[in-house]
Amino acid sequence: DDTAMGLRILRLHGYNVSSDVLKTFRDENGEFFCFLGQTQRGVTDMLNVNRCSHVAFPGETIMEEAKTCTERYLRNALEDVGAFDKWALKKNIRGEVEYALKYPWHRSMPRLEARSYIEHYGPNDLWIGKSMFMMPYISNEKYLELAKLDFNHVQSLHQKELRDLRSWWTSSGFSELKFTRDRVAEIYFAPASFMFEPHFASCRAVYTKFSILTVILDDLYDGHGTLDNLQLFSQAVKRWDLSLVDRMPEDMKICFMGFYNTVNEIAEEGRKRQGREVLGYIRNIWEIQLAAYTKEAEWSAARYVPSFDEYIENASVSISLGTVVLISALFTGEILTDDVLSKIGRGSRFLQLMGLTGRLVNDTKTYEAERGQREVASAVQCYMKDHPEISEEEALKHVYTVMENALDELNREFVNNRDVPDSCRRLVFDSARISQLFCMEGDGLTFSGEMEIKEHVKNCLFQQVA
Repeated sequence: DDTAMGLRILRLHGYNVSSDVLKTFRDENGEFFCFLGQTQRGVTDMLNVNRCSHVAFPGETIMEEAKTCTERYLRNALEDVGAFDKWALKKNIRGEVEYALKYPWHRSMPRLEARSYIEHYGPNDLWIGKSMFMMPYISNEKYLELAKLDFNHVQSLHQKELRDLRSWWTSSGFSELKFTRDRVAEIYFAPASFMFEPHFASCRAVYTKFSILTVILDDLYDGHGTLDNLQLFSQAVKRWDLSLVDRMPEDMKICFMGFYNTVNEIAEEGRKRQGREVLGYIRNIWEIQLAAYTKEAEWSAARYVPSFDEYIENASVSISLGTVVLISALFTGEILTDDVLSKIGRGSRFLQLMGLTGRLVNDTKTYEAERGQREVASAVQCYMKDHPEISEEEALKHVYTVMENALDELNREFVNNRDVPDSCRRLVFDSARISQLFCMEGDGLTFSGEMEIKEHVKNCLFQQVA
């Protein structure tokens, strides 16, 4: 219990500790116990080992074995109505287990995890040793009261920020666009779920505005605009030239003017925060983003299915997480040098893995629907093109395997990138995690009203903790 928790916490705080410590608790059958020869295990220790197993690095067999063993044990415990924990009498150990299995670390956002912990927290929990005892520095009614007050206070700040973002959406004219999705609350929920602290208010606003712009422009480039008009839009961005606006259709004018004004406004604020000009930096990031959108539009128009590697190279950019993160990083409160920016930049493995995992999880949940809409390129379809002898099910399994391996590698990048400020590392890593949550059931952004993501938005932003 303590060893697994220690391993997890040390890794999450940047200490590259070895998972070999878990070998002490594994028997010859691959089962995990606190003590060799033990015939009965407790739920709390298996739960801590399970949580620990998700902070795995590539190739760590012991962590994979721990995950398999503990998931099996915990699911069996949930099915046994009479299951109990030999180490503790807790308020809602069943609820803790249910949450951990449904929302493992890569899709358990800090704000949702905090709410879950508040709801399951037992101020009068007992621990069992040679006698039963309480630990007032762990279970305490005042801690619970403070946690509720803090959660509700921060939520009220988030609600005000959301109202301001809704006003920006309307004043920018985006509410007049018929081809795109109005998902202001859902998109704001993303940064609010992990960069939730009050001092990250500007970061949340920038993250939300640029995320909304990526959705609008993705919808524009993905079937709404003609190739000629899309090339005109990209040229106007590259030249940063308002004279081209008159040649655009009305809805594209709205898109460009909203985009142009927002970028200029944020670049000016970024200049003040960073102490140097950042407009060129932001425009360059957007040019790369629009080039990725354009390539996908050209593939679609030509009915071209690229190879898996060719697709991934472009699609890891077109998923747009990199664009949002690289600009939002300027507003984390850190003065970022070119050297630091390069460590999370387009060429960094850290950012590439974030884009890759975000793209793959999205494709696994949307490729069938998009195929029905005559979209020809997805990770699944491109892999099947490269390997015509395999089935769709086998291709989907391969994509999941690539994604799981990439998530393990992302864990390692998160721990090892100590030259990058913690707030920037969180921004990259948690953006990958929120993608996993949004695509847990399907396309959680497009169909948010029909999926569990709706409850997450409500619990994070609107429903107070009682």
